[in-house]
Amino acid sequence: MAYIRAHDTTTKRKGKTVKRYEVCWRETATDANGLPIPGKTRARQESYPTREAAEARRDELNHAKHNIGGTAALADAKKAAARPFAEFADGWLARQHAKVSDGDMKQSTYDLYQKILRAQVLPRFGGKAIGAITVMDCEQFRADLVTTHCPRSVRNVWQVLRHVLRYAYQHNAIIAVPTDAIDRTTAKHAVGDKAAFEHKPLTAPQVAALAAKVGERYPVYELLVLFMAYTGLRAAEVQGLEVRDLMLTTGPDGNTRGSVRVQRTKTRRKAQWVTGTPKSKTSKRAVPLPPWLATRMAAYLADTHADASNPTAPLWPRRGRGNHVVKPPLEWSGPLDLNGLQSKIIRPALEAIGLPASRPARAADDGTVLPATNGVRLHDLRHTAAVLWLTNGVHFLQVSKWLGHSSYVLTLTTYADYIPDVEVENPLPEPVAPAAPVNGNVVPLRRADTAG
Repeated sequence: MAYIRAHDTTTKRKGKTVKRYEVCWRETATDANGLPIPGKTRARQESYPTREAAEARRDELNHAKHNIGGTAALADAKKAAARPFAEFADGWLARQHAKVSDGDMKQSTYDLYQKILRAQVLPRFGGKAIGAITVMDCEQFRADLVTTHCPRSVRNVWQVLRHVLRYAYQHNAIIAVPTDAIDRTTAKHAVGDKAAFEHKPLTAPQVAALAAKVGERYPVYELLVLFMAYTGLRAAEVQGLEVRDLMLTTGPDGNTRGSVRVQRTKTRRKAQWVTGTPKSKTSKRAVPLPPWLATRMAAYLADTHADASNPTAPLWPRRGRGNHVVKPPLEWSGPLDLNGLQSKIIRPALEAIGLPASRPARAADDGTVLPATNGVRLHDLRHTAAVLWLTNGVHFLQVSKWLGHSSYVLTLTTYADYIPDVEVENPLPEPVAPAAPVNGNVVPLRRADTAG
């Protein structure tokens, strides 16, 4: 049974001695493994500045004696709630690192979580007691994010905060996850005034115009634009392509057929190229090439590629060093950097043919800030492939497979507006009622049984 013991302190307030109130109780002692030691107890006490707070804690402990774990579990939970958020963030990160070691999570995903914690979440909550983080704290944090980050970044940061808080909940440090209350209230039940993000797939003539404009300076990148618009590969997948991934055959009729295998990705991090696996298990795939593209790729390997005999050579060259006077030479020893290609080659080409190109907010020459432009991105070449396939009659399940989507539901959600409506007549026939029996003069040979 918990009880309160008051004692005088050396502090005085308005001439009166300030009292301190201790809540005292005994609980079952445990060994190093946390198991109870039969017949042995230990004394515990906590100090409070007011009698009201002490009485509340006493009543809580006395009630806990009748629950599983008793007062020890309640006291441990209070100690856990006083631990800083950063400790639980470290524990959650360690759990994610174990998933990477087991092959259940990509290293890039773990790196993103670590970066978000370090740059966004820990500066705000790192030193705060996990039990002191309120719904209002989380709500204000989200509001601050919305003013400075794009919706996707807000979603990523919010997800990491939620994961750490749920990790603390699993360890009985908090009795509820404060972000859950906000998630419930921000569920999308209506459409606001903000325009939703839209993909901007190109038409076939626009693809041809873009490729021709890019080819004015780099003919090899003209073919690259066509390749990306008619295979739908992601940027990291294109960067990871090697010569051996291009499968080309010539049939008895002399026509070239081919496909490209997606086996790996390559991304640039801190001036280093990192090889990884595709986005999901279904992203490892083979995408067939249109016959005309297979023919051009065969000619590219035969006449243009500087290291086509090396199966592990990058399929596409990268731009070397140069400036506005000297055109950078092509280098065949390292992966193609599509980020640089987009800013230096693709974006100017899009604007040159009259298409809006996506640009981040930037400062003008006069010092004013030009807003971001939501135009065509390099990733829209992937959407272009999907739309061209669907509008030319390819079944959405096949499109989902070629795109490497984790589920065909994602394909339907993204491209439902581009799937042609096929009018199919209902073939079910009209039901026919059974024919009525005809009364005649035929007497059945077998008489009905009668009760005797």
